[in-house]
Amino acid sequence: VYFTRVGFLPYRVDLSNVLDLHAFDSLSGVSLQKKLQHLPTAQPHLDQSVVTVTFEVPGNAKEESLNVFIQNLLWEKNVRNKDDACMEVIRLKGLVSIKDRPQQVIVQGVHELYDLEETPVSWRDDTERTNRLVLIGRNLDEDILKQLFIATVTETEKRWTAHFKEDQVCP
Repeated sequence: VYFTRVGFLPYRVDLSNVLDLHAFDSLSGVSLQKKLQHLPTAQPHLDQSVVTVTFEVPGNAKEESLNVFIQNLLWEKNVRNKDDACMEVIRLKGLVSIKDRPQQVIVQGVHELYDLEETPVSWRDDTERTNRLVLIGRNLDEDILKQLFIATVTETEKRWTAHFKEDQVCP
């Protein structure tokens, strides 16, 4: 299939790489976890200003803290990188462990919308719970995002203030 955009040359996309992956079906929590483990931490995009950041953090997040983390990225848009540029998250996806919930939870976000969906797959008692997130966007800083998420899991949100500029919301 060929796609064209006004002012750009046509480009070819192999649709088998895009369609019918079932990567985020609610019934495939285990296969999702395996798929996310093999996702490279950086992938090229057609738009060179767009980057992919992937990281893994062990532990359990409180649902309220997880919502604050996501809302600061997607709604408030007040997270900045080391160069003081606004981080713009276009897509967020992953598998998270929420405190006091036995099931694995899928998180998906696009621009300002996000959803947490509990899967029918329970965390096994003999394995460490691990959160794995994939963020796609502009001006993303993997180190800062990972540290902010660690602060979410360890409930030390006060460390966030260095990278949040509440009075300077990004456009």
